[in-house]
Amino acid sequence: MLAGFMGAFASQFLVPGVSAHRGRQCAHAGIGRVLFAQAVAYYSFKQPVSARELSGIALIVVGVAMLVAV
Repeated sequence: MLAGFMGAFASQFLVPGVSAHRGRQCAHAGIGRVLFAQAVAYYSFKQPVSARELSGIALIVVGVAMLVAV
């Protein structure tokens, strides 16, 4: 319950951050949050990572790299 609340609380500040600052940097923060949540699930809860999740992580990393390159 606490984890869900904290995720929703963090999302509340992503939207104002995008409107108040350059959107690309805030979008990186939102994407990084997904990777951080996956790492916490793996290391803290010993939740295995599926091949589908690994391919999603790879797509996120490629997408961020493309945004940084622009």
